[in-house]
Amino acid sequence: MTFSQPGVGTCATEVAYKRGYGNPPELREVIARAHITRLWWTIAIAVFDHLTVPVLILAATSTVVRNAGWLALSAAVVVAALAAARQLRALECLVHEASHFNWSRRYRKLGDVLATLLAGVPTGARIADYRASHLVHHGRFGTLSDPDRQRYEELGLEDLNRSGTAAFVLGLLQKFGTYQGGWLATLGSAPVAAALPLSWCALVIVLPGWLMEGWVWAGVAGLAWLVTHLVALPILRFVGESSEHVYREVDTVFAATVSNLGLLQRTLIHPHGDGYHTIHHLWPGVPHHQLARLHRILLAQNAEYRSNLRYRTRVLERPRTGWAKSEARSDARIETGRAA
Repeated sequence: MTFSQPGVGTCATEVAYKRGYGNPPELREVIARAHITRLWWTIAIAVFDHLTVPVLILAATSTVVRNAGWLALSAAVVVAALAAARQLRALECLVHEASHFNWSRRYRKLGDVLATLLAGVPTGARIADYRASHLVHHGRFGTLSDPDRQRYEELGLEDLNRSGTAAFVLGLLQKFGTYQGGWLATLGSAPVAAALPLSWCALVIVLPGWLMEGWVWAGVAGLAWLVTHLVALPILRFVGESSEHVYREVDTVFAATVSNLGLLQRTLIHPHGDGYHTIHHLWPGVPHHQLARLHRILLAQNAEYRSNLRYRTRVLERPRTGWAKSEARSDARIETGRAA
């Protein structure tokens, strides 16, 4: 899932990649049922993600923490910023869900309104604009028009060195300025959307801090939110976006898409099923709460998917092809065909 403004591509082709995967006839009904949306569940998740951000920021900057000294306050803000950034990243994933009408297939306008209020406002995302760009990514995958391919080419994301933590972090830092500059330029072209997260912060973080204690708490909490919004969230997003595709030397959507399935990836970098990126590109209409289950069913019952899936289970590794049985986890038992 990409939220950044695309740059200018240099190596993409004019012909969209073929899908590269045939739907297994024996799982037709299972796949069809996996497309069923659950509006109430997505609303509940969005509300939780939404509300935990001010709770985390206000708790980390509370009187108790501030009185413990600058070291304690700094440590608390770093932890809270990372946790709150994860929640904002999760809300961005729900904006992505809305772009595919995966909040509600039946009540599309209602889904868009709720996605805007609960996910778009805190993150500064515009549902309609993001939908228009993202559907080009799916419909013109791998071409000069593909915004993700353009971004990969501009930043050289496939050249990131994942041989070690230091090398990977250095590579990210070298590219982060260009990455964040493109993002800020996008916000600058839509000042109203850019102002929405600031207004949201003022309403749910700064105002409560001021009402409970005054301007000290309000000001420190506001600064902590800025660190979350302008530093921690872009870092998580950048790591996530840099891990989703390998366009070079392949010519199908299936081969060029990478699933990120490790525990850290699924919980922090790719929340709400965003790590099951191969499933998403094969069936974009499958909502977030069905992606993991469908992935496990396909592993159990479809040799083509199991043998050719491209994935990683650690951030610092090159994508592997072909699911290894050793990757099966006790908390992710392979399903045997039950519908969701």
